[in-house]
Amino acid sequence: MFIHFNHLKKGIHKIKPKSFRLWSITSFMLITKRLFIFTLLLLSAKTNFAQIGGSSTYNFLELPYSARAAALGGTFVGVRDGDLGLAATNPSFLDTSVNNHVVMSYTPLYAGIDYGYVAYARSIKDIGTFDVGIKDINYGTFTQADDIGNITGTFTAAEYMFNVGYGRSLKDSLFSAGINLKGVYSALDQYYSFGGMVDLGVSYVSPNRCFFLGAVIQNVGAQIKEYYPGNSEPVPLDADIGVSYKFKHAPFRFNLMVQHLQKWTLTYADPTDTQTVNPLTHELITPSATSNFLDNLGRHLLGSFEMLLGKNFAVRFAYNYEERKELSLTTRPSLDGMSGGFEMKIYKFHISYALAKYNLNAFSNTFTFIFDTSQFYGR
Repeated sequence: MFIHFNHLKKGIHKIKPKSFRLWSITSFMLITKRLFIFTLLLLSAKTNFAQIGGSSTYNFLELPYSARAAALGGTFVGVRDGDLGLAATNPSFLDTSVNNHVVMSYTPLYAGIDYGYVAYARSIKDIGTFDVGIKDINYGTFTQADDIGNITGTFTAAEYMFNVGYGRSLKDSLFSAGINLKGVYSALDQYYSFGGMVDLGVSYVSPNRCFFLGAVIQNVGAQIKEYYPGNSEPVPLDADIGVSYKFKHAPFRFNLMVQHLQKWTLTYADPTDTQTVNPLTHELITPSATSNFLDNLGRHLLGSFEMLLGKNFAVRFAYNYEERKELSLTTRPSLDGMSGGFEMKIYKFHISYALAKYNLNAFSNTFTFIFDTSQFYGR
């Protein structure tokens, strides 16, 4: 801004600082309004998409794409700071700051199941930034048997997602918008399916880079080829908004995600849960309207925290109330829903690690490597 004032004095630039600020405010309001209207039209037009928790196919798409996302609760759409690993979730993060970047992520899960993601981004002057990526999950090898239990061999299962993303900064680089085009191929033994989806995202960063906001609608699409003819399944549509604030003179960033905006009721009454059954009448104990409201609200909120110790090291922690309620046992509380991790820069590589609790007896480890290829061979 100081440079702009000097140029104004010399008569080179004729844009006044006030008009610059006015454009930012009005553009932000316009983008937010359009996204809100689009969300309402989308949800009212296709209500059967408003489902989560196993009622859709291709659910591997909801797994974190990077260690940073895993450490911050599983999804993160609010901060545009040059992290290509987050662009798979919010394509508006694709800008010149990720030009020539490569991200590689790997997560070993349980019983031989693992998944990973790799992507590369490239900026084209006056056009925008593109990326291409692939996400795959390998479910391992299974024993095959006939109806009476005779072993007949083995089979495998795997799923793949291919994406092409595009993002572009708007006007003053404070706003950005982007789109992901995704194709999914799923092969489960002799059954296979493929589908197509679109992600739409917008983001904003304040001039002092302390306040961030992002919004995204993910997986707008459908199955093109069903596993079994005539048995069409919905895809995991999701709508999220994230806000973040970093203290100007302190190395702390606080993040808040409002997730699953496409559906309000996320609770489920388990009839086998003895903690919610009246021991005398054997009827379910119905919670009050207030407790039910607060429970639903908590499932939509995801809080996380980052400690930024310079440019080369960061520590992260998150608490996902929804995951805790869905994964933990009432008779045996654990660390379900909690996650954390760190990131460090070694030589020319950003190395991230995340530890998350998705299972009563095991933790999930995610490893991510990000580097700028231009540092090795030039632009």
